[in-house]
Amino acid sequence: MVESIENLDNKGVFEDFMDSFDTIITDCDGVLYINNDPIDGVAKALNALRRFGKKVIFATNNSTKNRIQCLQKLRKLGYDANLNEVFPTSYASALYLKQINFNRSVYVLGSQGIADELNLMGIKNFGVGPDVTPDEWAPGQARFKVDKQVGAVVVGFDNQVSFKKLAKACSYVKRPDCLFVASNADESFPSVSPDIFVPGPGLYVSAIKAGTGRDPIVLGKPGTYFFDIIRSQHPNIDPTRTIMIGDRLTTDMPFGHNNGMSTLFVQSGIGTKEEMFEFGTSNTYEDRQCAPDYYLPSLASLNKFLTAY
Repeated sequence: MVESIENLDNKGVFEDFMDSFDTIITDCDGVLYINNDPIDGVAKALNALRRFGKKVIFATNNSTKNRIQCLQKLRKLGYDANLNEVFPTSYASALYLKQINFNRSVYVLGSQGIADELNLMGIKNFGVGPDVTPDEWAPGQARFKVDKQVGAVVVGFDNQVSFKKLAKACSYVKRPDCLFVASNADESFPSVSPDIFVPGPGLYVSAIKAGTGRDPIVLGKPGTYFFDIIRSQHPNIDPTRTIMIGDRLTTDMPFGHNNGMSTLFVQSGIGTKEEMFEFGTSNTYEDRQCAPDYYLPSLASLNKFLTAY
């Protein structure tokens, strides 16, 4: 929990900041890019931090792409990156099931990234893609084949979600022998327009929870499992010498605090400066966990200091 929030757009604060960490864990959507558009100047700043000896890890709650696709996107947008530094929740979902020796089939309410990672782990799955509700369906008249081999429902971002998909997901999750796994529980997805709200997986997760009475196993930020995955491949990471950078105050900042890291909030994505100060002045522990240690308009703001550092 933070005691104060420091403006990193200050030379003295920046110099102390640079001495405080060895590893960067950064969110992607809203920090490095919005959809397929890079945020101006951020690649220059992050690549410069790497040249100053800082280790960089990319940790995103976005499950729409597999690890290789995430890496390709980062490189295309100008970011220095290697595959073992890239951690989307599509990978976390597949790795979790592999670690518990899961050997049944998975119903995926999500995108191809999850299916790709499940396939790489040798885990059978289905559900990705359109599943349109027939016109003749009326309430109480839903018809579909229930696969008895399904032992888990994995929920991620799905821009083709439908009544039929939700009906299938709830039907499986209501069975006590079926795992209910959420790649993440983000309520929204970064949008190119402030006037447009893009629903995230958290909305589908909440609907399934309401319909079944089951709590999900949430793998992405802000919990500890996601950090455990990162440390399984980078065991030398010291959380007390690590900075978590994110744009979502309710997931990225608690993720950092929950795992013993310092936090930097950038205002280039979901969260706002006003919300940041509301969390920072709150009297509740949960709200204070959403307040960062540092803040900036964008990572690009560091370029003027990095050039002279």
